[in-house]
Amino acid sequence: MEKFIKVTVTGLGQQLVSVSGVKLIDEASATATATTIHYADGTVTTLTHAADANFSVLLALQNAMQQALIKPWTDLVPVEVDLNVAVSNIANS
Repeated sequence: MEKFIKVTVTGLGQQLVSVSGVKLIDEASATATATTIHYADGTVTTLTHAADANFSVLLALQNAMQQALIKPWTDLVPVEVDLNVAVSNIANS
């Protein structure tokens, strides 16, 4: 069963991000303004956000995805993520 987390995006409200098939979550540096989620099928989801000096976005995404994946397959309610920084956009490619 597909699992999702909910991320709040400024001006767009809550958006769903897939947890299935995640290979890597990457934030280039402590001053980065984007965090990328790489999937096994080659697609990438990019979250654009305010600078994140403590890698808190990366850690919050990892923790939320872990929580979503350990839930029973019948529990389809997405896990809400508090990223502690404003997210301005989510793009899939």
